[in-house]
Amino acid sequence: MKLPKTPFFSVFKPGYLAFVAFGLFLDLSSKYVIITKMYAHESIPVLGDFFRLSLTFNTGFVFGLFQDNALPSLFATGFAIVFLIFYRWENSDLGNAWGWNFVMAGAFGNFLDKFFVKIPGSGFRFGFTPEKPGIEFIGVVDFLDFEWPDFLLFDRWPAFNVADSCVSIGIVILLFTMDWKEMDKK
Repeated sequence: MKLPKTPFFSVFKPGYLAFVAFGLFLDLSSKYVIITKMYAHESIPVLGDFFRLSLTFNTGFVFGLFQDNALPSLFATGFAIVFLIFYRWENSDLGNAWGWNFVMAGAFGNFLDKFFVKIPGSGFRFGFTPEKPGIEFIGVVDFLDFEWPDFLLFDRWPAFNVADSCVSIGIVILLFTMDWKEMDKK
């Protein structure tokens, strides 16, 4: 495998890496607070029925698709992170760096979350298999729960977390800042 010619730290600058680490910290700490303060599938209204904190576990992929596929999801996320690092490194001029930073913070947050068994009301432990099904859970912790117009695919928007928000914000930034004509030339 051939490494990109651009020095790694000229693309992934220390300030950018610190931002990714901060995003990762926000994501994992918010998940920890939710896990220790709520019970599985508990829902707490924040803004009535429009916005609730609802503790759910996503053992699948995006939007909860393909549930109960925790290990394939782990490998797919790991592969995506490695791909994104090398793609960004090789194409450092494509898109705004902050868009990439948001995406990486979110990707790392959900990736690391998949390495732990969650014990609502208590905490978590390293592992991939719950010893007490129904009491311990695997999968990514999702808790931000918004109402969604009934006519659009879902009754409620699938619950999400800080990492998912980072990925979404990053993608929007990248969509608006990438030079699509330049990409066609490559």
